[in-house]
Amino acid sequence: MNEARPVTISIAQFNAQDDEKPANLAKARHYLDLAGARGSHIVVLPELFTGTGFSSGDAHKALAESIPGPTFDLMADAARRHAMYVTGSFYEKGADGRIYNTSPVVAPGGDLLGCYRKTHLFDVPNRTDLPPGIMESAKVTPGKELQLYDTNLCRFGIGICADIRFPEMFRAYARAGAELILLPTAFLSPRFDHWDFLLKARATDHQMFIAASGMTGREKVTGIGFIGRSSVVDPWGVILAGAPDEEALLTTTIDLDQVRRVRNWWPLNDQIRPDLYGAVAVKTSRP
Repeated sequence: MNEARPVTISIAQFNAQDDEKPANLAKARHYLDLAGARGSHIVVLPELFTGTGFSSGDAHKALAESIPGPTFDLMADAARRHAMYVTGSFYEKGADGRIYNTSPVVAPGGDLLGCYRKTHLFDVPNRTDLPPGIMESAKVTPGKELQLYDTNLCRFGIGICADIRFPEMFRAYARAGAELILLPTAFLSPRFDHWDFLLKARATDHQMFIAASGMTGREKVTGIGFIGRSSVVDPWGVILAGAPDEEALLTTTIDLDQVRRVRNWWPLNDQIRPDLYGAVAVKTSRP
């Protein structure tokens, strides 16, 4: 007999400018309160929602802050007042002096459960036409571990933007029992086809829900655009809800028992052949 496990998820989609950090935080607070008013259990803010750092090669330095710190406190206050889990990424100034692209995960009581530091950085070394602020490895240090959160709602993992292009990461989460991935992003336009395809593929291949936030609008100095299109995708790869091309709060209720049903129907994780993937036999035929 199926037992429904409803969870309400809200995704905040907005634009953040590097020289408008107070306004960016005001937007975050607004959408967090709106999500709370809608009875959300989980809220996902965009990647780099305090400012993208794309306006120059050094803009990220002024945006970086410690965790805990003022932005974490804002997230924790909303989580506490509305009894919901909150995540989203911003530049973290680590205790080691390095800067990370980090998603703190805040529990409904306002406690810090952990911090996921982006592991796969967005680097396009052959594109000399792009502004210096876009080369992520020139600004931040990659994280060294994946993090799975075992909560009263479900087991969920965290990824950030470019992580979506690495299926091995999602397979590792699935093998560890993840039912849901929260994915803050600032996915660049105009790759709408990549966005939809990647979200559907990761959700389908690994039989899990994905809740992906997206930034929208443009960075005003460089003109870099973001696709928006925040989405919630189910374990069959169906987009259950999608945001419009504007600032908005997307809210939908999922049934987490669908993960169990899909995995029972077709247990893909049990059919993995790790013995096969370590080496590839190359057969050469030449005249």
